[in-house]
Amino acid sequence: MINKLIELCLKNRFLIICFYLLVIFGGVFGLKNINMDVIPDIGENQCIVFTDWPGRSPQDVEDQVTYPLTVNLLGVPGVKVVRSQSGFGFSMIFVVFQEKIDFYWARSRVLERLNFVQALLPKDVVPRLGPDATGLGQIFWYTVEGEGYDLGQLRSIQDWFIRYQLNAVEGVSEVAGVGGFVRQYQVDVDPNKLLAYRLTVGNVYEAVRKSNTDVGAKVVESNNMEFIIRGLGFIKNVSDIENITVGSYNGVPIFVKNVGIVQVGGDFRRGALDKEGAEVAGGIVIMRQGQNPLEVIKRIKKKMKEIAPGLPPGVKIVPFYDREGLIYRVIDTLREALIEEIIITSLVVAIFLLHVRSIFICCLGFPISVLVSFLGMYFMGIDSNIMSLTGIAIAIGEVSDMSIVMTENIYRNLIEQKDKKSRPQIILDASKEVGSSIFFAALTTIFMFFPVFGLTGQEGKLFKPLAWTKTFAIGASVVMAITLVPILCTFLLKGKLRPMEENFSSRMLLNGYQPVLRWVLDHKKTFLAIPLAIVVSSVFVAKRIGREFMPPLDEGSILFMPVMLPSVALTDAFRVMQKQDMIIKSFPEIDMAVGKLGRAETPTDPAPVEMFETVVTLKPKEEWRKKKIEYKFLNYVPPFFHPLFHWVLPDERTITRQELIKEMDEALRIPGVANIWTQPIINRVDMLATGIRTSVGVKIFGTDLNVLQQLAIDIEKALQDVPGVADLYAERITGKPYLEYHIKREEIARYGINIQDVQDVIESAIGGENISTTVEGRERYPIRVRYARELRDNFDALKKIYVPSSGGQRIPITQVADIRYVMGPAMISSENALLRAYVLMNVRGKDPMSFVEEASRVVSQKVMLPHGYFVQWSGQFENQIRARKRLQILVPLSMVVGFLLIFMAFKSFPQTMFILFAGIPTAIAGGVWLQYLFGYNFSVAVWVGFISIFGIVDDDSVLITTYINDLFGKRKMKSIHDIRDTILMAGTRRIRPCVMTAATTFIGLIPILWETGAGAEVAKPMAIPSIGGMAMALVSVFIIPCLNAWHKERKFLKAVKQNPGIKETGVFV
Repeated sequence: MINKLIELCLKNRFLIICFYLLVIFGGVFGLKNINMDVIPDIGENQCIVFTDWPGRSPQDVEDQVTYPLTVNLLGVPGVKVVRSQSGFGFSMIFVVFQEKIDFYWARSRVLERLNFVQALLPKDVVPRLGPDATGLGQIFWYTVEGEGYDLGQLRSIQDWFIRYQLNAVEGVSEVAGVGGFVRQYQVDVDPNKLLAYRLTVGNVYEAVRKSNTDVGAKVVESNNMEFIIRGLGFIKNVSDIENITVGSYNGVPIFVKNVGIVQVGGDFRRGALDKEGAEVAGGIVIMRQGQNPLEVIKRIKKKMKEIAPGLPPGVKIVPFYDREGLIYRVIDTLREALIEEIIITSLVVAIFLLHVRSIFICCLGFPISVLVSFLGMYFMGIDSNIMSLTGIAIAIGEVSDMSIVMTENIYRNLIEQKDKKSRPQIILDASKEVGSSIFFAALTTIFMFFPVFGLTGQEGKLFKPLAWTKTFAIGASVVMAITLVPILCTFLLKGKLRPMEENFSSRMLLNGYQPVLRWVLDHKKTFLAIPLAIVVSSVFVAKRIGREFMPPLDEGSILFMPVMLPSVALTDAFRVMQKQDMIIKSFPEIDMAVGKLGRAETPTDPAPVEMFETVVTLKPKEEWRKKKIEYKFLNYVPPFFHPLFHWVLPDERTITRQELIKEMDEALRIPGVANIWTQPIINRVDMLATGIRTSVGVKIFGTDLNVLQQLAIDIEKALQDVPGVADLYAERITGKPYLEYHIKREEIARYGINIQDVQDVIESAIGGENISTTVEGRERYPIRVRYARELRDNFDALKKIYVPSSGGQRIPITQVADIRYVMGPAMISSENALLRAYVLMNVRGKDPMSFVEEASRVVSQKVMLPHGYFVQWSGQFENQIRARKRLQILVPLSMVVGFLLIFMAFKSFPQTMFILFAGIPTAIAGGVWLQYLFGYNFSVAVWVGFISIFGIVDDDSVLITTYINDLFGKRKMKSIHDIRDTILMAGTRRIRPCVMTAATTFIGLIPILWETGAGAEVAKPMAIPSIGGMAMALVSVFIIPCLNAWHKERKFLKAVKQNPGIKETGVFV
């Protein structure tokens, strides 16, 4: 089939060239129109159900809202897990679906279930779906600043102008306000005046509510015109409220201003925003599911420029976090690596071929394969990100391999077969000679990489784009080698062609290879002991290497997430955050520090008041401080040699990121505050995957919040001395102070009132709910009524609230209720309707897997769990465990498939085993040794790097074995010496393409090792196995001849033993 395809292409050269021109055009189109991001969207397939219930405690929200919603949402088809949080005044439920479920289908099913559950919820409580965004949708944060404007004015500009303009941008799902104060009309009534006029707070409520409305009365016709009738009554200002009539006393009307004070102030808030010590207002832009982050950010910035002239004088929008810079830095890093790889690989080809036209043919595969990859990414909907581009990068060294083999064989045959056949026939026969080998070698490479396609969960979302782009590139290279390269050879390989022996580099290679191979064939056991020793030693080295899920990506910014005790008040917490932000900004490496306290007004943010999120933007590393390098070995060197070493070695180095974090952490140690350091994107990833906001955590499940909290504290104490633990914090669930009114039913019955009467007074007089909303042009502001601040801001005042009786009397609330001070939950978390507490921690100085193994052993020994309670370790290491279990099945399966493919090609069990196990063990050994020397942990990224070379290392073995079989199929062997000479000839004829393909693979990847830009720390661990593995796998050019010689010699000796006359006539072996 392959031979017929080659022949068909050579007969239709014009059509094939036109086809490739079309492919190039399509690749350029895909490159320009593809989505771009930092990493693949690895967020869970989730829907958020948000319920607002102002003023209600977390316990009330949990019992009456969250729990009924959770148990009903568990029955939605395709649900994987339901995580819930009940906070002060809100409920947030994360419904995580299986990956195969369509996002918008899931939203429709959740919405359908909410319609059913509505009847189970309290009156006026309406759950709603969160924005149709992924967990990584918070792509743009900004502040609204303006000298001479207060926080209320800035927040109004944000809410009623900026927000709606940015929300109209294509790809934006929601724009959430944060910080500042929402403007509110506040009616602060005096209960003593109400008592004097025989009025109640309820009277004021009703009067204000009924005095804020417009009406319409259809039309009236007059003078041939139609007049629309309106009744105007909307409140426009403070005086409109002051002049509302509440009732009358002795025939005199009583106005609101007679019983209280009306003013404009800030609404109750559960979040604030600080910029380097100054309180500001701002917003968060959330991107819609499936959109292009880079394009959306560009549209947002364009819209900001458009609306800037419409802002009040002096007001400006100042971004402080967006992913555009990081996206460009990652793309630039990998683009530079790709260009350097192509240049270096081209140089390697040039050194070996020393023929300009041949070099052009071999190197043409680089741009074509890259463009085909981008075309495939476009049609598959794969973003251009660090993973997909790394897939192309690690394939660059391989895409020229097949073209090299084809071109080199045609080149050699044109020299050797000159004057024996026609030129077209030589090219056709030479192409057919290696066409099948190229196809099966590439097919083996692709099938060996299939385990990566079998990964699921986060690891699947991360590495499938890499697997696709690498497959696209290699697939394009093999198709090109079979279809286009022979055609190009007919046009370009003309004139005088120098034999391999006249090529300086090839002659050097042959002069070095032949004597070594001859020695190997004469000393098989001694030689085979060398790679065996390397493989065995790598096993012991591998045991010393740590384990993790993924090497951390340097996002270029830091997320500082301190946590205070739940009893802290918002004002005090904000004061602490301001102090911290000013300390952070004092470090010279910091460009900007903006802190968010509590939650933004979006269903995607569940943060309580005691949790801060400070986005720390870093300056370019060129502006970071320098530290003096101390070379300890100089202590053992005579002093007069020191100047020489200082002249050669650098005296200073730039402070590292971890050193900077350590210094900031020490400067920010405040009693009662637990510091947590992470990064914005990885924090969202952790939250989505596990429900916790650090790299490792312990979830404790049970039925009693107090027991859960105590278990969390016990686990925290047990883990304090475990090596590697950092940012350790146990959740304090029940540390929030509560003031509870316990109504005495017997007493209220005596006064002729019921529980609802008392509760209304508590809710309205103290809490002061919003009772109406003003309509002021495009703006809307709430109106609330409650007691004046001085009558409700201390415990004594709260005892003097009056409850109206049925007879018009005013009863002190202490006569009908007991006031108690208790501690309760600040926030209640659950998972699948089971209560949950957590212990947060990061890991530094130790690999996560080893840490979790040791820490879990310590916890099981030191912490006794009551009946009905259990712990679950959570974090990104879960992805590593899941990936390892899956790969343990898929990798052997791919080996079996590779074995079958090779067996189909050679129909020989021994040769198939030689090919599979000659290169793979040594390649793994080489990769492990290089990984150990560079200090990288085992991770899914490293495993993918190893899997990527499993098929490649077999390519050289396939080529040499194919030629060995061709030679032995044409010659009869009369002696062991004949066998070794034939093996030596096969190795010699194939050594140049083998070394070229191996060299282009591992040398081509070397540029990744010296890259230092964003994303390099993720790409390097994937390149290390390929570089070390391919370098070590070069030994296969000796192992395959050695094993084949051993096999052929055994067959020959067996045949001679049966028929001694064979030595004279010869035999095919």
